[in-house]
Amino acid sequence: MTANRESWSEPGEEDGRVKETSPKYDAKGADEKPDITEVFRSVLGSDSTGKEKYPGLEKFLWDWHAQNQTKPATKRQEDVSVPSRVWWIEDPETLPLTDPSHLCDVCRHIDFGYLLLNSPSQQIKELVPLSSLEQIVQKKQCAFCRLLVYTIQTAFGEEELPFEIDAKPVTCQLRVLPMETNTSGPRQLCIYLNARIKGKSIEPSTDLLIYAMSDEHIESGETPKQKSISMGQISLGLIKHWYSTCLDGKCGGTHFESLRVNLPKGFRLIDVELMCIVGGDNDFRYLALSYRWGHGKTFRNTEDLRGDLEIEGGLSKRLEELPKTIKDAMDLVRELGERYLWVDSLCIIQDNDQDKANQITAMDVIYGSAVLTIAATSGDSADAGLARGQTKRRAFTQVVEKIQGLSLANRPVTFDKKIGDSSWNTRAWTFQERILSSRVLYVADQRCFFTCRHRPDAFMESVDDNESGLIAKPLPTLLSDYSRNFIPRSRAVNILSYSRTVRDYTSRHLTYASDILKAFEGVAARFRPLFRSDMLFGIPRSELDSQILWQADGPMTRRRDHETGLPLFPSWSWAGWVGKVRCNTYENLSRINWVDDDGRTFSSRDCRYPKGANQDPAKRILYRCEWKGALENGLPYYWEVKNPDHYFLHPTAPEDQRTIGPHLQKDTSHIVFEAEATAVFNIGRGHYLTMALYMHKCTPDTHTVCPLPLRDRDGYIAGYALVPGDVSTKMTSEARYETVRISRAKLFSQEDRGDGDPDLLVDGDATTLEKTYFPDAPDVNSSRNGYGFDEQRFDGGKAWCLYNVMLVEMKEGVAYRLGVGAVHIDAWAQAKPEKKIVVLG
Repeated sequence: MTANRESWSEPGEEDGRVKETSPKYDAKGADEKPDITEVFRSVLGSDSTGKEKYPGLEKFLWDWHAQNQTKPATKRQEDVSVPSRVWWIEDPETLPLTDPSHLCDVCRHIDFGYLLLNSPSQQIKELVPLSSLEQIVQKKQCAFCRLLVYTIQTAFGEEELPFEIDAKPVTCQLRVLPMETNTSGPRQLCIYLNARIKGKSIEPSTDLLIYAMSDEHIESGETPKQKSISMGQISLGLIKHWYSTCLDGKCGGTHFESLRVNLPKGFRLIDVELMCIVGGDNDFRYLALSYRWGHGKTFRNTEDLRGDLEIEGGLSKRLEELPKTIKDAMDLVRELGERYLWVDSLCIIQDNDQDKANQITAMDVIYGSAVLTIAATSGDSADAGLARGQTKRRAFTQVVEKIQGLSLANRPVTFDKKIGDSSWNTRAWTFQERILSSRVLYVADQRCFFTCRHRPDAFMESVDDNESGLIAKPLPTLLSDYSRNFIPRSRAVNILSYSRTVRDYTSRHLTYASDILKAFEGVAARFRPLFRSDMLFGIPRSELDSQILWQADGPMTRRRDHETGLPLFPSWSWAGWVGKVRCNTYENLSRINWVDDDGRTFSSRDCRYPKGANQDPAKRILYRCEWKGALENGLPYYWEVKNPDHYFLHPTAPEDQRTIGPHLQKDTSHIVFEAEATAVFNIGRGHYLTMALYMHKCTPDTHTVCPLPLRDRDGYIAGYALVPGDVSTKMTSEARYETVRISRAKLFSQEDRGDGDPDLLVDGDATTLEKTYFPDAPDVNSSRNGYGFDEQRFDGGKAWCLYNVMLVEMKEGVAYRLGVGAVHIDAWAQAKPEKKIVVLG
């Protein structure tokens, strides 16, 4: 760790000269690959001016490492139950070329009935080979080849397809996949290409799908050989079925009570019958609209207009000024037999700061209380309109080919792909509107989807009764994490739900950087009862000690005011940064004590337990007896005996029974705690290459998240710090950096939590000040364990052998977070850190 410019030099350096150092490891055999550990240790670094001593050397070493360190071979799990060409028809029927169902020499040997209707789940493991794409395009007489070509052309959005990529022919294969609406029912065929088409974001499992359909609703196609299905207009009857069935609680899954709590002061609605803005309360049944405003001028309710808009017919007089999306939503509300609609631009007085604050902080109530949210996912502005077939035409057709007696068709894009890739889904404001709503009707450009809290899957507008939900309503077993659609209120570990939510939210975009917490207000309110805690800059106060250890999950920059350039939020919160993050969901043993404004210290457990319970052993034991616990993928979680459906990361008493803390330092956004810190470790100027190459995909040309090695006094890698590339490339030798210990942790590969309560572990009992060596352990430059330290120098077999640390830059007595990482506990003890008060800004 560097505390000043001089300490930036690597061990073995003095006045820019490299000293000869003695190897600490056993000599390698002559036939083995050269060990460049000592090369890394001695030559990567900067000179006295802070510049690289050997420009381009890191790039050279990087390339050498990538070429000479082989990845471990992946062992294929043999499974005797995997089918082997059961789909092959040895002597197939040959139809004349003039028959619309004619199949080529390749396709006629495939038993499509077996693959789509009768194949076991293990069939997913076997690929069915086809021909090259060029040959498939030429075989126009083959019904299945025609369908393949149309499916690929539709996904690519163009008729001309590339036959070669990088001088290699493009070939096709088929894989059987379950239908996500019924994993035990009929299958679908996924088209796999052996190469990715440059400039095309195509995923076979979502974009290149073929399935069997019933013959109903199939129209005549453009040629005698084809038939087609065109859902040119929204299926209003089907949407009414979804809506009414869910309102009656008959759509399957788990019953839930709609959120009906007090709506905010000044709550308003659009009355689509009287065509005006009216006041609303808890007795009103209403729908809500989620859409993108876009960059154009959007009609808004203001103090000057509100009087006119609240008069009956006031909106009719302004109908030409209303954006198409809002007008279409109003029409849809009428068609569903409802009367009231909530739209932010009209139901919030946009130039009244107090009214905006009242409504924005109640987003969880507003969207949670709506009986249905209409999500306009197909446009990038308020004037795009809903893709209903009236004002905005749908442009998707399914071509149907009759093959071996089955009607096979190209499948519209799946829910996860269509909604996940929409511009609507990239916005931070629409994120909370999606997960806070009880029911959502997604109006996309190809078809509509419907989700609700009763079940984790989505119904899809389709002529297929399984997809549409008109018949069987099985709960799927192969689905993406459905916390994307809502925040579970029970039977979910609070920190895991929070982590998934934050990771998704921080990948979204905002027009105004300062809105990062405003757009999270409703989500934060929903999480408050799950943690029994409020939020400090987006982080649960009750779990602050572990959640300041979030990590960058890709490129990241500080969130700054666009006019002043100053940071908008503290460095310790993810809200202070622009970029996707991963929260800390591993088990942590806190090693910090909070400090209040009066200088008193206390632990996080003091704030989670009832008042005084943690200080009194008898009360502490009695309180813990009220809780039970279990493990979720190695993470312990707890629930109260009297409330078994509410899962906590730590036992946490209701807010009125405990002392609330920690708090922000008075008149600042800083948090203050007591912790061990050191400036001993040298921060490597280069990367910890094995982590950079195989874990974070960070290169000298494209910095994402840089794993910087933390070296001890002898030059051994004691740990690492993950620092955003935008930060690491600007670190200088003049700055003062320190490493702060936050918590103790296990290696991710260690499942054993040891004997007894880990919270009672004494660090001094596990650490050693003596230098130890383990020559039989993997070499630091070839290990794929991802431990983050030199395994030949530090014992990776110890239980709880890591400290989670934070790398900070010190400025005028305040520490500012740069990144987080881990250090081996022995290396930390040997660095002889000092306990100090840390003011983290």
